[in-house]
Amino acid sequence: MTELLFQKDSYLKEFEAKIVEIIEDSIILDKTAFAPKGGGLTSDLGTILFNDGEQLDVVEVTSKGGKIYHKLSSNPDSKYSGTSVKGILDWERRYKQMRLHTVLHSISSILYKKYGTTVTGGNITPEKSRVDFDIDHLRQERVQEIETTVKKIIDGDHKVSVSFLEREEALKDPDLIRTKVNLIPENVKILRIVDIENIDRQADGGVHVKSTKEIGSFVPLKTENRGKDKKRLYFTVKP
Repeated sequence: MTELLFQKDSYLKEFEAKIVEIIEDSIILDKTAFAPKGGGLTSDLGTILFNDGEQLDVVEVTSKGGKIYHKLSSNPDSKYSGTSVKGILDWERRYKQMRLHTVLHSISSILYKKYGTTVTGGNITPEKSRVDFDIDHLRQERVQEIETTVKKIIDGDHKVSVSFLEREEALKDPDLIRTKVNLIPENVKILRIVDIENIDRQADGGVHVKSTKEIGSFVPLKTENRGKDKKRLYFTVKP
């Protein structure tokens, strides 16, 4: 099992770890601050610096069976197995995704509390994000209402905190699973809970900012009709 440093501290820009396995162009570390793709988020990118000064780019990060696979720009030499390395994140990319992820949770809360709808899907990239949800209509005035409410949340400087809860306890609270389908694998026994003060509280394994004030300006981009009662909203954030 790889220790997920980013779940306790999303602000780690660099870290040291040990290579426990090399599989072709990928390495598995005993711990990592690189967040893998999943749950609608694209993976972190960055660099691995080896103990002899060589470095390779991290081009994709994935998770499988409790292990985090760091795919590198070329196959690392087998001599590095068991050695220590430094991981360096592409921080600008990571931080943008943190801001977008926190605002997506805020939108999820608005949709749930104001309109009684749950998120059915979503995607976050450093450029823009989208959220899918079931609702009868998404006229411009409703988009403006969402934008106004998000702005109030950002201006409110709501703190974002993380805690951990046993799965059985977490599932007793239906509000903690805010997506239409529970995407948390059955083998996950301890759930990570992300709490946006007075706004939202739900199970989530991704990276977030410490306060809504860090989100910046929320910018709706466009909406799409994906079928009966199925709507999509694209958005981004700016400094």
